[in-house]
Amino acid sequence: MRMVNKVYQGDAGRQNRMSNQKSQRQYWSSNLDPTNLGKEASIQTFNLNQEMAFYFSPEQEYALKKLWREEGPRRKRILEIGCGLGVFALFLAKQEAEVFVVDPAIERLKFLQDQARKLGVYNRITIISALAESLPFPDNFFDLLYTKSVLIHTDLARASVEMNRVLKPGGVGVFVEPMKDSPLAALYRKYLAPKEWRNITTYFDRKRLGILSWAFDSVRVRYFYLFSFLGFIFQFGWKNLRLFQFFLKILFPLDEFLFTLFPFLKRFSWFAVVTARKSIVIDNGSL
Repeated sequence: MRMVNKVYQGDAGRQNRMSNQKSQRQYWSSNLDPTNLGKEASIQTFNLNQEMAFYFSPEQEYALKKLWREEGPRRKRILEIGCGLGVFALFLAKQEAEVFVVDPAIERLKFLQDQARKLGVYNRITIISALAESLPFPDNFFDLLYTKSVLIHTDLARASVEMNRVLKPGGVGVFVEPMKDSPLAALYRKYLAPKEWRNITTYFDRKRLGILSWAFDSVRVRYFYLFSFLGFIFQFGWKNLRLFQFFLKILFPLDEFLFTLFPFLKRFSWFAVVTARKSIVIDNGSL
């Protein structure tokens, strides 16, 4: 496994973007909490199996089905943009995928590197310090792309062009991103979430979904979590896996029913899972 330091520097005239990128690198490098809330002791009690159990909630299970369908990740070349502490990257490596990870936070990448060595999958993960707006890969390089709660921290138009560029024709990108207008999430963000989030985050709405639709040839969106947002209290607040799973089991079907009965409620969902595909170009046409 190699770690490459290539951080996008941007255009000389865009100081605001540069300042924002610098603050993000500093914030995420100093934040080694799996919940992203900045709890200093969390890194010492990190339990990969427990984190995976929390990670694979309904929107994530759906994302996996869209990412590789029935084929599975084995021998696929997969790029994860913004790896956090590497839970998903380690999962992919254990499934024998060829995993590439980019993240601006050096300390998080170092933690992932250590975990990969402990699990014996270090030879399946390439770790690179970089930003989504300037991916250090050749054109048409990846079979699959994946993000979770990452594109909300990017210049989305630039990142979308880069993601499309490095994806192979016929390749699939799945982007799991939080939405702007969830009432419960809005309360959480206002009163409980770290104040730093306000300066480094632009949540998804129809406009940002439209940017992805412009960048890719085929885009589909599915929405998740209305009242079942409450179940995540037992992940991000009081951590309790049994209660987390119990409340999702009760509330998630209710949300699905309400979304079907009243489609306008999807606007107030917490997460959107965006499945994007790059066309296969043949001669002067495309499929």
